Amino acid sequence: MVAIVAIAPLLPTLRAAYVYDDTTIIRDNVLLRGWGALARVWTQPYWPVEGVDALGLYRPVHVALLAFVWNVTGGAPVWLHAYALVLSAASALAVWWMLRRGAGAGAALVATAWFAMHPLHVEAIASIANTSELLMVLCTIALVAVLVRMPATPDIPARDWKRAALIGALAAAALGAKESGLLSLPIAAVTAGGWAEPRSDGARAFLRRNMRAWMAAAVGIAIVIFARLVVLGAPVSHGSIAAQGIGAMSTGDRVAAMVSLWPRIAGMLVWPAALSPYYGPTIFPVNPAGVAVLSAVTMLALSGLALVVARRGERRPLVALAWIALTYLPASNLITPTGQILADRTLFGATVGVALAIAWMLDRLPSFGRRVAMAVIVLVAMRGAFTGATYAVAWTNHRALWTRLMETSPNEHLSYKLLGMDARARGENVRAVELLSRAFAMAPKDRQIRFELGQAQYSTHQYLASVKTFAPLLTDADARGEREFVALYLDASGRAGGPEAVVHAATPLLHSETAPTAALFLGVALEQLGRGAEADSVYALGLLRAPGDSALLSRRAHLDDRTKAKGKGQPS
Repeated sequence: MVAIVAIAPLLPTLRAAYVYDDTTIIRDNVLLRGWGALARVWTQPYWPVEGVDALGLYRPVHVALLAFVWNVTGGAPVWLHAYALVLSAASALAVWWMLRRGAGAGAALVATAWFAMHPLHVEAIASIANTSELLMVLCTIALVAVLVRMPATPDIPARDWKRAALIGALAAAALGAKESGLLSLPIAAVTAGGWAEPRSDGARAFLRRNMRAWMAAAVGIAIVIFARLVVLGAPVSHGSIAAQGIGAMSTGDRVAAMVSLWPRIAGMLVWPAALSPYYGPTIFPVNPAGVAVLSAVTMLALSGLALVVARRGERRPLVALAWIALTYLPASNLITPTGQILADRTLFGATVGVALAIAWMLDRLPSFGRRVAMAVIVLVAMRGAFTGATYAVAWTNHRALWTRLMETSPNEHLSYKLLGMDARARGENVRAVELLSRAFAMAPKDRQIRFELGQAQYSTHQYLASVKTFAPLLTDADARGEREFVALYLDASGRAGGPEAVVHAATPLLHSETAPTAALFLGVALEQLGRGAEADSVYALGLLRAPGDSALLSRRAHLDDRTKAKGKGQPS
């Protein structure tokens, strides 16, 4: 039953294409092709796009599993989505096992059903690239299982070292699946030592008994970190990857802003409503400082209460809080800015913590109160399943997903940008101009929006508007180095203002990265203006930069023929 309720709301994803990050991580990723990928993934960064390794992401375990499924199934998206559903069912079963260890059967079952049908899981499962969240949680619960099902045996070194090696491998796998896996072992240790009926043995004794396990885990984690250093050249990102809206904040402002989101996160965990594939700066409350203070005080009070109860032998509430806090911490932007302000997928581990809290609460209630609470939680879970199934449909294709984003975040530019890019890819250029213009009005500094809008304007014959949109991009060396872009800009200039406009636009580019392209357009414009000698000089200048450029050679030869014909009195 647990497996079924975990999969059922997400069945619409089986008819989904590769969506969002799946297009880069899976569909277009040549790294996955062939069985040699199972070895290659250990030597490559997570993102297969040139320059994006600066994000500091290295997830070889996750990518190796994707490569395995790709090569077994031929890469059809339905099989990769089926793999994600299998991980969803496995996660629910693992949570059921863990809850059952420290709570009654009824309490564990209801809490697991709530977890299994939670709508926050849609993003982590519908987007196959995000299943690294599930792998990290599975490795963490596997660590719990080893710690409690294979008791430490310090008096039998050989057996204890075998157990320690398994723990070391799981700790390394958690980190190799996702960066937040670095905290898997502490979470597992807290869970193994605290998620059980009230007990009196101390934490120090637990730590001493498992000393070999901690040593082996340290070695496994060190190996993965060393591999990151070799592959990425640094243990973390080479540069800032801060999401828009927090990049310019001071550390204090960023922390206050993120803490002010805790009430919203609590609402998403307990009663998720308008979930979105992206949460931008408009998510912050009007008075972030005041909300942050109230949130911090509340969290400190809950943590203090959990510690007091733990000192009396009841550690289960503390374990639940540890799962919520530690699984979310790496993506919380409290330690360092990350690539997103908030994302559904980063709360997957936190839902495990809430499930633990629900199971503990149900276990502590008297009989009548337990039955009433169970009924309420089952209704909440069923409502969550309906919400999740509806949201899963939005993840079946890009247009549906970007439309969902526009509906949930109408004041964020990203939905209009992505819908505009999708419309342009479909050839719907009039609609693309409308959407991209709206996105550009909201985010005029976004270079990609400017580039996409200029192309859409060109395709709808708005040449002057296209030139004005493109022109600021030419201050960027990367843009000037793109021959196709420069050609499009100069062509639009000619269509908008004739040869004189091309002369004005191309002349400054003669000494740029795309001088041959500029020389070609400038030379043709000069020919049209009857300035053949100048055109020949321009072609010669372009050929100095690109001696084998066939277009320049052909154009210059044609000009020579015309000049010779004119000299002999023949029609040119």
